[in-house]
Amino acid sequence: MIRILCSGLWILLAVCGTVFAQAECPNTPQAYGLLRQDEDYQYLSNLACRHDYWDRFKYVQLGSNKDKFLTIGGEIREWYEGFRNASWGSGPQDRNGYLLQRLSIHGDIHVARRIRLFVQLTSDIEAGRNGGPRPVTDESELFFEEAFADITLSRAHSDALVLRLGRQEFELGAGRLVDVREGPNVRQAFDGASLEWKTLSWNIHGFALTPVLNGTGVFDAPPDPGSTFWGVYAVHPIPKTKGGNIDLYYLGIDRQNATFDIDSGHELRHTVGGRFWGSRGGWNYDSEAVFQWGDFGARNIRAWGTGHDTSYTFRSIHLRPKIGATASLGSGTRDNSSSELGTLNPLFPTGFYFGQGGIDLLGPSNLMVIGPHMGLQLTKSLAVVADNNVFWRTRLKDGIYGLGGTLLVSGKGNSERYVGSQPTVGVYCNASRHLSVSAAYGHYFVGSFLTKALPPGRNMDYAALWTTYKF
Repeated sequence: MIRILCSGLWILLAVCGTVFAQAECPNTPQAYGLLRQDEDYQYLSNLACRHDYWDRFKYVQLGSNKDKFLTIGGEIREWYEGFRNASWGSGPQDRNGYLLQRLSIHGDIHVARRIRLFVQLTSDIEAGRNGGPRPVTDESELFFEEAFADITLSRAHSDALVLRLGRQEFELGAGRLVDVREGPNVRQAFDGASLEWKTLSWNIHGFALTPVLNGTGVFDAPPDPGSTFWGVYAVHPIPKTKGGNIDLYYLGIDRQNATFDIDSGHELRHTVGGRFWGSRGGWNYDSEAVFQWGDFGARNIRAWGTGHDTSYTFRSIHLRPKIGATASLGSGTRDNSSSELGTLNPLFPTGFYFGQGGIDLLGPSNLMVIGPHMGLQLTKSLAVVADNNVFWRTRLKDGIYGLGGTLLVSGKGNSERYVGSQPTVGVYCNASRHLSVSAAYGHYFVGSFLTKALPPGRNMDYAALWTTYKF
């Protein structure tokens, strides 16, 4: 009898152990993010959690150890856009628009409990644009978008430490300074090393990198030999604010050949900043401020910037209307004879800075911007957003710049402050977890600064339609 009872107990323990060892199924499937390496599908080792066609490729066990597995994923993005009076009428014009295509596939290989390999191969193609692809952002026929190894130095939940070596992408904070540059066809990647330290109350990134400079050919994406980027970025929740968080960071950049309205030369710039963000009730808030210093040729650098976005969602009202406003203020250089460069450098910002879709013409340098916005949730999967950004120059002796810091229109000899206004509207449909379809339209009313520029700027229209499938 004792033998029978012991045997039954061992069988029961074995069965229960197998049951409890199975990963728990999440209430909803994991969403696809901008950084695909952040996705974790180890829970799909439990076959009961698999409900989607692609789940079979998200967890492919390698050998008998469940910690060793392969995840396969990818993305197809087709983006059609067109301008009337592109760049306010300057440069090549195209009335028929053009296509931007992105095809991407990645493999995430967990080769051991502490070692992981991630490889993402991407093809970005432009077709039909008069003047050909724009440099860096439109086309790179085939390249490794990411290729890195993760080495886990500590696995403790309260003290996790991971070293990442190789080509990688970043999405830090709101993306005002460091982002993957999702709007344009070619995203921003970096070569180098980063270290992530996660505790119960802090998430800290440290990195030393070289930006990738994409060409248009096959495997034509080398690191930029004239640029180095490094820094530390920390995120800390503030429980007393009930939903608030604070970001603190230091960022450094060294560029051998930087160009501003005042001059061209070697730039060594340091950035310190802080961000306070979160949500409470129907409120969402995001405020950030930075200060920059360093050297630009023989000049000193003293620059600053601040950005804010506050909104309120009426969650109990039909269509859940959301109203809010953004404000941005970026410093500029006082005058051409100044011994200081005062122009804000936005570093590597998001591709969706002002307005909907890919209309983004202007970066935050030497700009004052106010932009009311509103949104409606028409159905569970369909939303519409409208905004109107108004732009003025901060300093009258400095020009206006693009998102990458490229000088667009010089301010020399032009004393007008008002740059223009840009109302836009975007419609976003998440047809499924995998498929999204979006459209955007914008009109740019040129202000007195652009009409008095050489050549004079003209009002501009922009329209885009794009669809993305992720798996």
